[in-house]
Amino acid sequence: MIRSRKSALTACTTFAAATAALVLAAPDAAAYVSSVNIATGTTIGGGYGTNCSYTVTVNGSPNEYVWLYDNLSASFNPQQFSLGNGGSATSSWTPTSTGVHFVQAWSYNGSQWAVVTVKNGINLGSACVVTG
Repeated sequence: MIRSRKSALTACTTFAAATAALVLAAPDAAAYVSSVNIATGTTIGGGYGTNCSYTVTVNGSPNEYVWLYDNLSASFNPQQFSLGNGGSATSSWTPTSTGVHFVQAWSYNGSQWAVVTVKNGINLGSACVVTG
């Protein structure tokens, strides 16, 4: 009886090791974020201004869930979303401080970002006056 337990234990251990090797050798799913783009919108003076809203477009794997982050002060609407069946989605980004902003879209499978310089802005509603 002891001999059969050892055989069963050896068989289970071998099976577990083989299964782990197959899982580790399997290719990763191609889920990722491939790009982050920020449209300048209608500006007077060019570039990006504080307190003005811009469209952020995130591309990647279909249905990938992403979060947006800014290294400085800004808001997003929405901040978390799925890229949907087409692998693309948009959000509204409103920077509230000047400086170099790293706007990052990240998921559990990696991230991408856009780097933009934000200057002082005056939001006119239909356009943004960028100064400085």
